[in-house]
Amino acid sequence: MLLASLLGMPLPLLPIQILWINLVTDGFPALALGLEPPEPDIMKRKPRPRSESLFARRLGWIIFSRGIFIALVTLAAFTIGIVFTRMHGSNTLEVARTMAFSTLVFAQLFYVFECRSEVYSPFELGFFKNSYLLIAVLASVLMQLAVLYIPVLQAVFKTGTLTPWQWLIILLLSGIKLWWKFILYTFNRLFVWRLDYAKINS
Repeated sequence: MLLASLLGMPLPLLPIQILWINLVTDGFPALALGLEPPEPDIMKRKPRPRSESLFARRLGWIIFSRGIFIALVTLAAFTIGIVFTRMHGSNTLEVARTMAFSTLVFAQLFYVFECRSEVYSPFELGFFKNSYLLIAVLASVLMQLAVLYIPVLQAVFKTGTLTPWQWLIILLLSGIKLWWKFILYTFNRLFVWRLDYAKINS
């Protein structure tokens, strides 16, 4: 919001959309994280000092950088949405704000999987060990879709219907870090598999 104002852009989100994100979309996944099973090697780690800060071990920097990243992809989606509408001869901000709104929601839902561990990636942990988190994320997705596609809620939240191309942009932007981690994880697994295969044959 502040960055958009500094750049002289219209506000990418309306107050009611921000309220929806804070009160509804974030709530269920945050509660489900508290039910995350313990990591496999947690008892082998040294205990943390009692005086250690909550933001130690780069946690403060991770939170700050992730917040900046989510803000940037949200603003990028808003900008792309403005370009989309102007290409079709319209000056309305409804579609652009809907893209920004959805990008912010889905970026936070993707991020919740990264919050499960400070050590392991979501792909190393597996996505099905915390069924409560999957249910919570699914509930949040369904609620977000309701806001976008139920006419009464569209009128309340000032949202518009999105095209498949716009959804593709939203999912690419909001999940770009998770997609990148998946690529790295896949290449790493392939490299280890080929290395083990070479050792066996030798």
